Amino acid sequence: MDNLLRKVESDEVVVYTDQVYSIDVLNKCREIHQKLVDEGKIESDFDSDKWMGYSGVKKFGMDFSMDIILYSKHIGKEFGITADTMKNMLRCYAIYCNGVYVYQTIAREKIGIVKDFLLKYKDKDFKLTATGITTIEDFLGFIGTPDKQIEQIVSNIRLIKINEKSQRELSPIVNYLVIENEINHIYRDNCDDKTFKKWFPIYFWVNITFILPLRATEMLLTPKKCIYRENDKTFLGIRRTRLKKGTRTVYYDVNEDYKEFTYEIPDTEVIRNIEKYMELTDSQDRRFLFEYNELMVNDMLSLQAFNHLVATFIEDNIIGNARYDFAKYATGIKEFEPVTAGDSRPIAMANMYFQKSGEDICRQLADHININTSSGYYTNISETIWASSVVQLQKKLDYEWRYSKKQYEQSGSVAVDTGKSVCTSHKRMVDEENLDDCIEQGHLFDCMGCKYYRPAKAELDTFMSTQQKKADDNAKRVIEFMNNTMNIKYKDLTLEEVFLSVQTDATRYRMGCDIKAEEKLKEWQRLKSIQKTNC
Repeated sequence: MDNLLRKVESDEVVVYTDQVYSIDVLNKCREIHQKLVDEGKIESDFDSDKWMGYSGVKKFGMDFSMDIILYSKHIGKEFGITADTMKNMLRCYAIYCNGVYVYQTIAREKIGIVKDFLLKYKDKDFKLTATGITTIEDFLGFIGTPDKQIEQIVSNIRLIKINEKSQRELSPIVNYLVIENEINHIYRDNCDDKTFKKWFPIYFWVNITFILPLRATEMLLTPKKCIYRENDKTFLGIRRTRLKKGTRTVYYDVNEDYKEFTYEIPDTEVIRNIEKYMELTDSQDRRFLFEYNELMVNDMLSLQAFNHLVATFIEDNIIGNARYDFAKYATGIKEFEPVTAGDSRPIAMANMYFQKSGEDICRQLADHININTSSGYYTNISETIWASSVVQLQKKLDYEWRYSKKQYEQSGSVAVDTGKSVCTSHKRMVDEENLDDCIEQGHLFDCMGCKYYRPAKAELDTFMSTQQKKADDNAKRVIEFMNNTMNIKYKDLTLEEVFLSVQTDATRYRMGCDIKAEEKLKEWQRLKSIQKTNC
């Protein structure tokens, strides 16, 4: 993207120039705008109050309209600039940001923030984040405001302090894992072609993005032909964004803004189902994997439409399904709830620690994740591991209920109520010094997780608390390393060492979760028996 207001040194680096608003800049912006219109990247005339930007993926509106009365009471009074002139300045600032930010960012985090400033400056309730204040400084510099005046204006803006530890609330992870279980159950039962095609985006979502931490849009941009076979190996082709907070040129074109990556993957039933879908929909001329239907927007399945499809699936197949009563009880939720596609990435990050290829994927994702905004989002793996243990046990119960008349028997790892830990190895009962079973189970020095070991509840609770913290803390260290922040702090550590540490702690925590889930099952079954007796 060639933005005449900014000098582009390379495809990767944008150098900001000292352009200041003027009549010449206004005329230059009109020319750039017309070029973008001709290329199909912007709709609307330059003088229009609303522009529609098209990124090649989705459209997003930019609104330059203003309340004239409010403007005249605030910045209009401060600067003595007419509202029409200021709107032209806003339009030019949007062009100035073009090629540096996606249109959604330009609309919300640039034009939107500047408009709030223009209409609310010096109001008692007007305040901005540090990022918002930086945007105001950038805009004021662009329109030629003297430095001392900028400093004075900025000093009058109240700062919104953001708690770095606070994270966006996600739906309970068990919601996602139950969807995974149910959709895979449907596809294992050889559903008809209509059902196969209807729910396939969800099937792909849980079986691919729960392993590879793709953004939702990246998943929706998966190429139509995404499975390749070569030299007895199977490969998955996907797209990953090249854009990262203004450090790369934005071209507003899928092929330029999203780089194609290829991952070697095992030839499993999942791959064969993807190939089946490709065959069923091959006759349709399209760019991306998911077929065109009534849910398509801008020649692709939109994120909104995909989330609606997931919500419909939950309503039709999961809510009220007695199969998942134990999962609800064990995780403490009353009912399953709608989820969004983008929130699957914490599951993928947790799953990476149990994959042979996890470390390699981490390398490929280096500099792809922003630790400052996503550390908690990516590293809260303890909840994922606990939910996984519950759903795995739910699957086992489901199998038993469907295919066996025998009542489910609990494994020997359930915690006991005696207050003491117990080893049930017959060999050790006969001879306390006989460690054959310990060696065979790989638990010579650590009993937790051994099938012969019944931990006391107090011991299990302590173990769970300690390992939960270790797993989450070490997961954060992996993300920090991927973002090169640990390379400076701990030069003597390698990614291999950090990754091995979190792998070990995650595995140990999973041992405790498996035992705890069995304990919850015993509790739930006892409660059900009491309820039946009372009835």
